[in-house]
Amino acid sequence: MTEPVILCCGEAVMDLVPAALPDGGHGFRPVPGGAAVNTAIALARQDVPCSFVGALSNDPMGIRLFAHIQTQGVDLSHVTRSPAPTTVALAHVVDGGTRFDLYDQGSAGRSYATTDLPDLPNSVQALVIGGISLIHAPAADAFETLASQAAHDHLIYLDLNIRPGLVSDQSTYRARLSRLIKLADIIKVSDEDLDWFGPLPDLQADTLLLHTKGADGVTAVSGQDSYTISAPLVEVQDTVGAGDIFNAGFLAALYRQDALEKPLLVAPNILKSALHSGIQAASFSVSHPGAHAPTRQDLTCAH
Repeated sequence: MTEPVILCCGEAVMDLVPAALPDGGHGFRPVPGGAAVNTAIALARQDVPCSFVGALSNDPMGIRLFAHIQTQGVDLSHVTRSPAPTTVALAHVVDGGTRFDLYDQGSAGRSYATTDLPDLPNSVQALVIGGISLIHAPAADAFETLASQAAHDHLIYLDLNIRPGLVSDQSTYRARLSRLIKLADIIKVSDEDLDWFGPLPDLQADTLLLHTKGADGVTAVSGQDSYTISAPLVEVQDTVGAGDIFNAGFLAALYRQDALEKPLLVAPNILKSALHSGIQAASFSVSHPGAHAPTRQDLTCAH
């Protein structure tokens, strides 16, 4: 397997989504998920060498997650195996989308520790962090440590991806995000993130801010420059994982144009191309059930 260029750091979750049973009743179908897993799989499907960094349980769901991620072409050499249980998210369809009830206490993912952190291969250019893995220690402390250690030589892509219902200690979480914002080269936020967090602290002049707005597309701000890319009109079936798949589409475009350099100096034409790629990948995903990431061929055929 090709040495990884991007590390996707964070949680692996088994989503239990509503499904019809053979007897006509209603049950749940297990679907591999989690922000880091979704992003890693989406990158691999676009032929970007990547690794998942985090913990996977040795329980039956963890074994299933490992096999699925590996089958998708993601490198798993930096995974920690754990006897702790897999994080489970129980999905419920509600007005305006899907609600997930998370069962994470004492899980393999939350138990990931600084002592589990891998040495970074020389091939790595960028790290993606964010999601629920930044809420609870020790995992949150471990991923912050990894970002801090890597930030000098590697691009840090921070996706706030805030889930307010899971946050029990708001001041600690907010302080951690504030520290990571100062480390990050690329920061992705949504309207929902900003509603909870409020105004971001002053960013470095060369920090790239990506503000995704669902059906209204995405706005990128770098210094005094701002670019907005609209989203195509699609029939939405499922928005789960769309933000993760946007991340992958955007980073895949930068990778293909040799633009993952540190410091981040992205020409306007390359930035606009990457924004289009991210929007196109996310639009493909929401028009299919589940966090369905496009292949590179899917995106080529969509042109």
